[in-house]
Amino acid sequence: MSDVFFNASHPGIAYGDGELLGPGTPGQLVKLVESDLFQVVADAADKPIGLLCRLDKPKYVTPAATDRNKVTIFMRGGIYETDNISGQIAFGDSLSFNPATGQLKTAGQGETVVAKALAVGGNTLKFELLL
Repeated sequence: MSDVFFNASHPGIAYGDGELLGPGTPGQLVKLVESDLFQVVADAADKPIGLLCRLDKPKYVTPAATDRNKVTIFMRGGIYETDNISGQIAFGDSLSFNPATGQLKTAGQGETVVAKALAVGGNTLKFELLL
């Protein structure tokens, strides 16, 4: 994933005592894999806990799958904007995630709801985090 637009308009609580296992990009949903260790969600069964805010690594270095880097995670609400979306999303839609791409999408029946769409303009979505 590269060149994803992510803006924390009115962020929720920022948790900065953890590490991210492997690569990640701000705006991706993360799960807790052990004490203070997070990983980007990659499966529909994963339970997201928040949004990746900041990853402390050199700008043009992609961490390997076993690398650990200090990370800040947004959780407990907040308003965010991103272009990391797939499909048609409308105001008020409940949002889930595509586990293969990490993109936000309209939640289908039985899918984990992680956010609510507040506004959609072109390819940019403003949403409220529900985690």
